[in-house]
Amino acid sequence: MILFDQIFDPEIRPAIRVVTGDPRIERSPGLPDEETALRRASECRRREFRTGRALAREAMGALGIAPAAIPAADDRSPIWPEGIVGSVTHCDDLCAAAVARKADSILSIGLDVEPAEPLDPDLIPEICVDEERRWLATLPASHCGLFARTMFSAKECAYKCQYPLSHTLLDFHAMTISIDISRGSFEACFNRDVPPFRTGDRLPGRFAMDSCHIVTATALTANAFAFGYLHRQGERHDAPVRYV
Repeated sequence: MILFDQIFDPEIRPAIRVVTGDPRIERSPGLPDEETALRRASECRRREFRTGRALAREAMGALGIAPAAIPAADDRSPIWPEGIVGSVTHCDDLCAAAVARKADSILSIGLDVEPAEPLDPDLIPEICVDEERRWLATLPASHCGLFARTMFSAKECAYKCQYPLSHTLLDFHAMTISIDISRGSFEACFNRDVPPFRTGDRLPGRFAMDSCHIVTATALTANAFAFGYLHRQGERHDAPVRYV
């Protein structure tokens, strides 16, 4: 799908496989360890879950990895096979899974898809911090709601990326999103310590949109984490933002 073709930074794109599909399609039950999470699930949730797992295994296969179960943890996050990282996302009519090997220095992935619809204005104070709302106010009125939705998506994907390392659930004000519209990029800046992340650490990401969907993605590499490319607060931020 064209929307996902360049959603990850070019330097890490070869290490990541992304597969998309329609979550409205009825699919066969998944592997036994996965199906236990669906005992009380609605039919809609069953379709979304099974589609996400099927796409994740397809992405694993594209990396030469044998099919394996991807159970859900108690907090509903995916339990990836040893040595694998990934992210699964869906909206009503689109599902996507991104997968990579830890051996390729990818520590974590965040991926999110949303409908390309303006965010409800009543939700903006709940989702956006003051700095984000001030930036939104500089946009034409016709763009404000759409980029508020993009901020929401960027936070969702950044939270997914940090969670496997921090095991911490964050509220929407725990990060501030800075968007560069011309580059199709964003930064998610931590507003508080979330070990191993510290206040001021930044996760760089990319976004893309068409008439139907908004997609955001970020990935954390071993080099970025080890060598401090997350841009600690108080340091100079004039160097190009990099994933690796």
